[in-house]
Amino acid sequence: MPLFIEHDLHPKFDIQSVNKIVNLVVKDQAMWLTNVRAQLVSNLEEMPRQYKENVDEHWKEQPNFKVGD
Repeated sequence: MPLFIEHDLHPKFDIQSVNKIVNLVVKDQAMWLTNVRAQLVSNLEEMPRQYKENVDEHWKEQPNFKVGD
């Protein structure tokens, strides 16, 4: 978004084209971004399981209240 605001350009980054990059510095950065993205996806997939595990750990059976208790 900052690149778009400052230079009126919208950067397009194709993860699949990382192997076509000739510049080694750029290739290293692209591989780093690919790895970061993979880690973020993994974390997002794991988050619901961890959330459920935490909630289940602190969940207690509700008492059986009757009218007048």
